[in-house]
Amino acid sequence: MRESMRGGRERNIMRWELRATLLRDQIARLDERLAHLDSPDGPNVPDAPAQRAQRDKLLAQRVQLARELDALGPDPHAKMG
Repeated sequence: MRESMRGGRERNIMRWELRATLLRDQIARLDERLAHLDSPDGPNVPDAPAQRAQRDKLLAQRVQLARELDALGPDPHAKMG
């Protein structure tokens, strides 16, 4: 019985790590897109309404992903020190 419990815990940790990694990667991609919008290499019209709408949409997605990451809770690995 202990073996199955340990395996279940390991699966839960792996599931947490995978979900956290996916969320962090999605946040990083959104940050890159936002940086591109704000860079001189971005769209030609810096304050166009369409660009502002796109930026607002990306920021809203980033906030949602950050909330999901926070909702995962702390890293399930035991910490030393």
